[in-house]
Amino acid sequence: MIDWQKIRDDFPVTRKFAYFLSAAMSPPPTPVFEAITEEYRRFMLDGDIHYFDDLKKCGRLYADLADLIHTKADNLTFVQNTSTAMSFLALSIKEHVRKPFHIVSLEDEFPASTIGFEHQGIEMRYVRPVDARYSVEDILAMTSDKTLAVVASYVQYATGFRLDLETLGKALFERKIHFIVNATQGFPFYPLNVETMHIDALSASFHKWGLTGHIGAMFFTSGPFRRKFPSPLAGWLSVASECGDSIPVSKNVPICLHESAQQYSLGTSNLQTLLAFQTALNYMKAIGFENIRTRITELTDYLTKGLHRLGINVISPIARPDERSAIVAFTLRGENGPCVDRLAEKDIYVSLRAGLIRVALNFFNNEDDIDRLLDALRYI
Repeated sequence: MIDWQKIRDDFPVTRKFAYFLSAAMSPPPTPVFEAITEEYRRFMLDGDIHYFDDLKKCGRLYADLADLIHTKADNLTFVQNTSTAMSFLALSIKEHVRKPFHIVSLEDEFPASTIGFEHQGIEMRYVRPVDARYSVEDILAMTSDKTLAVVASYVQYATGFRLDLETLGKALFERKIHFIVNATQGFPFYPLNVETMHIDALSASFHKWGLTGHIGAMFFTSGPFRRKFPSPLAGWLSVASECGDSIPVSKNVPICLHESAQQYSLGTSNLQTLLAFQTALNYMKAIGFENIRTRITELTDYLTKGLHRLGINVISPIARPDERSAIVAFTLRGENGPCVDRLAEKDIYVSLRAGLIRVALNFFNNEDDIDRLLDALRYI
């Protein structure tokens, strides 16, 4: 039996606030804050002497993440954010594809998924939602023999709609269309299998549900995809050294990118917070992702029933359990912006996204938080 109150006590943010902003950024629990502090304390006392040991620790983190998405650690790296990952892909696709093509995406996508491609002048075609849902059939109907790839989020940031990646990925694979996924609002809470979902490239920024703040984005690419679309940029960490040194110092020689996803690691990054993410990942794994999903379902059920009692229009698709996530969006028909502001005055924090009121429920939330929200909505 999970002691959710004990877990809640690890999150000081809950002592004052009804905090429903995890889809923007999750606060760290106390053990993760202590891990971040310890990493910087060690850096303060010892300087840079642990750098190569830290790189090995990062390798173990990649292996843990690779297990979660059913791939090899060589297929993973971290980049600054999902916008960076998608820009890598857009640049490489533009450089290596000469025949006319377009990319299909979803109208409600967060701009990190699409701006990188649009900026490169790549033709984008957008599927429109029906009742905040995107059916696999509607997405496939937008594709043609000139569709190079489909770019889609696992979970839509504004409505919480969760896409059937496995069915869509299988159908795209059969059509020889690449599948690029923004998993930021779904992973690590909801399961991913890049093999059975036939995902070619995937990014997940972890400041949303990673409990560690801005540590960057996990960036997965399959081996065949990298060979077809290698990194369009290079830095000293993305290039293999010819002389056995850790630093490729040769000049005016052919550049040889790493065959692994390390080819996207242009240079040094903040290893202190990245290493602390291992503590966050272990924290969530100790609770159990299935337990986390069950808890979030309980909380979203409690919230949606309360909203319905108040006669409030829930926009998020909630009829099918496999399409739900930790995000519930609703509308007060024209009063959404003022409502968000008035709730904040009561220390109840929700987001305004795509004109909707978005509530992001994390496993540290409880029914008392939701009751505070529902009670406030009665008088707004």
